[in-house]
Amino acid sequence: MKANKRRRESAPSAETPAGAATIFGVSAWLYAIPAALGLIFAFGESVRGPFIFDDYHLPFNDPHAVEMGARFWIGGVRPLLMVTYWANFLLSGTNPESYHIVNLILHLTATALFFLILRRLGAFLPASPGWSPWFGAGLFLLHPLQTESVDYVAGRSEILCAIFVFMAWLLFLHYFDTRLPVIATVGILLCCAAAVLSKESGVCVWGLMVCSDFYWNRQGVATQLRRKAALYLTGLAGLPAAVFLIFRMLSNSSTAGFGTGVTPWAYALTQCRSILIYLRLFFWPAGQNLNWRLPMYHSVWQGGAWPYALALMTLLAGVCFFYSRLRVFSFGVALFLVALAPTSSFVPVQDNLAERRMYLPLAGLIIAVLGVAAQTPVGTRMRNAVFTLLLAAVALVSQNRSHIWSDERLMWRNVIAQDPGNAQAHSWLAGVLAMRGDCGGAAVEYKTSADLDGLTLANGTNLATAYECSKQPERALATWRELVKIHPAANAYNRIGYLEAINNNIQPSLDAFDAALRLDPNNATAYAYRGTANMALRKTAAAKEDFLRAIALDPGNAIAAAGLGRLGTEPRLVKEQ
Repeated sequence: MKANKRRRESAPSAETPAGAATIFGVSAWLYAIPAALGLIFAFGESVRGPFIFDDYHLPFNDPHAVEMGARFWIGGVRPLLMVTYWANFLLSGTNPESYHIVNLILHLTATALFFLILRRLGAFLPASPGWSPWFGAGLFLLHPLQTESVDYVAGRSEILCAIFVFMAWLLFLHYFDTRLPVIATVGILLCCAAAVLSKESGVCVWGLMVCSDFYWNRQGVATQLRRKAALYLTGLAGLPAAVFLIFRMLSNSSTAGFGTGVTPWAYALTQCRSILIYLRLFFWPAGQNLNWRLPMYHSVWQGGAWPYALALMTLLAGVCFFYSRLRVFSFGVALFLVALAPTSSFVPVQDNLAERRMYLPLAGLIIAVLGVAAQTPVGTRMRNAVFTLLLAAVALVSQNRSHIWSDERLMWRNVIAQDPGNAQAHSWLAGVLAMRGDCGGAAVEYKTSADLDGLTLANGTNLATAYECSKQPERALATWRELVKIHPAANAYNRIGYLEAINNNIQPSLDAFDAALRLDPNNATAYAYRGTANMALRKTAAAKEDFLRAIALDPGNAIAAAGLGRLGTEPRLVKEQ
């Protein structure tokens, strides 16, 4: 009886004032001004930032994007997300600035929706309910964990998904104590579908709604389920189709699903640590990293995995323990875990931890903090002062983090500072330096990557090319020769032959081109280079034959055309043959 009484006192009712007049009135818009200024202060510097990391794999960076139609843009996964990229592309091509500005606008929209949700949940926070939504929305807006979603163009999927999740949840809460009308049911279902079509993790919206019914029902869970029978039955009817589509997508993905080579058990065990790191970053956002590397645990006893598993079990027990004692806190932590479940449970994802996945789950932790703050016996002035200082502090940290996002070199150096053994980060930094003309710096970073990861065809090619670009031919030649011992490749032999030729080592040069042609008999570059070497040896007939073969394979080969010109043979005559 006591629990039911508490439930009746705490549950939101249809009559609970949602502050609609205040929200759409003048006073509410006055609060939008500091919100916008805070957004610009915390994240504005990233607007001038470039594309980075996975941004280069998005469709707008395809060289043929301008020629492509709708199927190219929205025919794959996450069609609603791709629509926003398509709109950006039509507006400004590949200028990163507009993509970053759209991310800021979407983040502000998501924050406004979260504010409305907190106002609707105001009955759960009996102490200073008027300030709780403002602080909660401010924390959601400015927290440093949001920087990866907001500052990273590829992070837009998290924001767009959260917008539709919030819309569905807000509509659900609006009719919380009444029978859902048909129009509201349809609206919720459409928002749920839009969330999943923005990112698959949007399926968690059903968990958020179920948790709301379970925690705050006024007349029992059964009554709540009857009131929303059409919604839940439609959701259950569509569940098999949704599961089928998601698993079909995962089966064709190299970055997620059960085809990644990771077992569900190993991934779930590893996520125990990931979830605890997410929690730590929420309360102490030090050591943020674009490219986290966590070891995969295959056993509870491997590498100290058991303390993380035990800690997560304790957290789950705490959710149950505080259900009757500090319900808002329990509710918030439950929402956090539910929102994380699609990426942090048993379905393997390539990256064990990515900060952008915290965009939506952050809302649950904020609700939990508000629940605790509401029970803290301090005066209103003291609480407001603490809230203001906290918001200022997180805004400063976000501003510093956004500064790092504004420059690829800063970002990858930051990753390396956090994790010096990250070979991928060294390789990405090298690529950025090479694009900016710093071939010497690129060579240093590629060498570090090769030392950490072993000499692969990719990093070996990059390293040797960087040595050539930085005028270090001896090191380049040594690297190419070391590479072909491990990974024989025609193009690598071509570079060996070229470097030997410019050192007047003609016979080693010819040997290298012969090796290239044994690996790839149709390599036009090898024929053209070998023709040049034969010319140096005054083997005119052999040189002409090589140039002719090169032109036959590649009519636009400039080296062969120039060689034929020196031999007095017109390239147009070669084409006629």
